[in-house]
Amino acid sequence: MRLFPHGLTSRLALTYMLLVLLSVGGLIVWAGLQLQTATFEQQERNLEIQAQLIANALRNEFGDDADKIQVAALRSALQTYAQESGLYASDELARVTLVDDKLRVLASSDSRVTEGVEHNHTEFAAARAGYEQNEIRWDEFANQERVFVAAALRGEHDVDAFVQLSMSTAPINTMVRQMWLGLASVGGIILALTALVSVMLARSIARPVQRLTATSEAIAQGHLEQRVTPEGPDEIERLGRAFNQMTERLSELLMREKEFAGNAAHELRSPLTGLRLRLELLQDTARTNPTVTQNYLAQMEHEVAHLQRVVEQMLALAALEQGKLAPRANFDPAPLLYDLADDISPLVQTAQVEFQVQVPEHLPLIHANAEQVRMAVRNVLENAFKYTPPHGVVILRANALPDFVEIVISDTGVGIPPEALPHIFDRFYRVDTARRNLVRGSGLGLALTRLMVQANAGQIAVTSAQGQGSVFMIQLPRSRA
Repeated sequence: MRLFPHGLTSRLALTYMLLVLLSVGGLIVWAGLQLQTATFEQQERNLEIQAQLIANALRNEFGDDADKIQVAALRSALQTYAQESGLYASDELARVTLVDDKLRVLASSDSRVTEGVEHNHTEFAAARAGYEQNEIRWDEFANQERVFVAAALRGEHDVDAFVQLSMSTAPINTMVRQMWLGLASVGGIILALTALVSVMLARSIARPVQRLTATSEAIAQGHLEQRVTPEGPDEIERLGRAFNQMTERLSELLMREKEFAGNAAHELRSPLTGLRLRLELLQDTARTNPTVTQNYLAQMEHEVAHLQRVVEQMLALAALEQGKLAPRANFDPAPLLYDLADDISPLVQTAQVEFQVQVPEHLPLIHANAEQVRMAVRNVLENAFKYTPPHGVVILRANALPDFVEIVISDTGVGIPPEALPHIFDRFYRVDTARRNLVRGSGLGLALTRLMVQANAGQIAVTSAQGQGSVFMIQLPRSRA
């Protein structure tokens, strides 16, 4: 058995209704108790005032010898005072009874009251002591619950008699019941309105969440084109917009992964096909033509090196995109740049370009991973040599900025078309130039370079003009040590 509904709309509506029921219900109960107490106190106060007025009237009419007046005259006077009091209970007058100082009944406006001695009830004790105190008790003469008050007729030295005034509690209880019914009606109306508003409010909150859930389930099943319409409260609307952005990024990521897989397969297929063909030719010519064999072996070695480099770049790219950070340390980048310039000297000779190194002996310390910095600069340099015609110039320079160390690689190569500049750091993107067919590359170098620079909290930018060359700027943050 479910104690609470599972639906979001039902839970929200039930929560609102319970909160209103507790708060408004508590307020109604408190107000009802206060009004009930005030109603009884007001009626009792009226009785006390009427009792005092009747006592004064008796003193004025009969003097201090009211207990010596004939019973018939007293009863007639008491009935008159009862009528003039205006206190009724179901068309029944209030009862006025006169007792002497010994609490013996002298006369009463109610014929049902027999002669005898009254008990020393609370109202008599209070009147004798000089204050007013009422009491609600069962009346044996009328067989009903009544409220009693008393007022003293005082002589020169002591109390001569008491006026006892009483009335049924039925009209008071009726007033109290009507009051509670009114409060309950108001509470019911408030609760009904609250239920209506709660359901509307709960639906306005739950509907966007339900649609978001349905869209999430559709996306989980592969329908990545699904989107939600941001609606509802501000927080839900922001959640919808964030969900759409996340879905778009996921779609882009999956698309990029598909493109990556396709491009990777294409890049790996070419060298593998070349290796297979050369192996087949070697099987035919290995014994008859050693010169061709040596030539094919050299070509195969070149294909294997290219294949190895593509695989290494793909692995490094995947590691960086997964957020794997290499250890970083403080070091002077100047020796690293000079060492790199020596390493690529064979490439400089092959490219037949002029290579200038304009790096000071020492630079401010940077906080980075030295191997990643080395690989990033090398990738840019290799691109510069590939796309610079013979007898061109490639320059590697570095200088210190207030917050960064800037490494600049410039060349006098073919340049980059303006429409290609926004895409040169994309994976497997290769600029369509006249030298493209003459240059061997995977299209991963610059994408890997940007990720490595960003992994070390740096920035990379490029400016280029077709036919004039390109300038790559790498800025790495200086160490705070």
